[in-house]
Amino acid sequence: MTKQNAKSDKATFAGKRKLRNYLLDVGLQLRYTAFIMAVAVLLTGVLGYKIYQATQVSSRIVMMTVQADPVAGAELWAQFRANDRIVLYGMAGFGVVLVLSIAVAGIWLTHKVAGPLHNIATTCARIRDDHLPPVLRQLRRGDELRSFHAQFAEMYAALRTRTVADIATLDKAIAAIEAGPTRSSELELALADLREQRTRKQLSIEPHQE
Repeated sequence: MTKQNAKSDKATFAGKRKLRNYLLDVGLQLRYTAFIMAVAVLLTGVLGYKIYQATQVSSRIVMMTVQADPVAGAELWAQFRANDRIVLYGMAGFGVVLVLSIAVAGIWLTHKVAGPLHNIATTCARIRDDHLPPVLRQLRRGDELRSFHAQFAEMYAALRTRTVADIATLDKAIAAIEAGPTRSSELELALADLREQRTRKQLSIEPHQE
């Protein structure tokens, strides 16, 4: 496989992965989108009802014209019915387009919030598992919660710095104990605990395979 084909396959995979993971927090994103859609449907229904009321007034006027002049009224009534169908289909089409547009826009907008939250939740899971990578995953262009994410990144950097400092302190304690001429059994157990803590902390800040 050539390098060009490999790059093409990699780009295709990244695109598919992005589409597959666009709903990062299904509950949050769908609830928010459904609420916006419900408001849009309600407003569209009110607008449609107002238009329906207006057509009813026009219908009564046409009926009066039919009674006064059946020939001219029949033609007017046919035109009115045709225009009424156009308005009805137009309102139905507008409602469908509006709902679909809001659904897409709602998921797109909530993705800008769900993405940073997913990033933070993933980092919290790594901290829980004693995995402190050198840097955090950066937010994408257009993502929200930038101030919150920046503060979280500062907290994470401080945590990692303290872990590095703890390793240095443990190294000094271990070296001091090992330099002693004799060690009691209790001191040997304490030294083993210190070595175990030092190993665990060192592994937590080393790069892990993703």
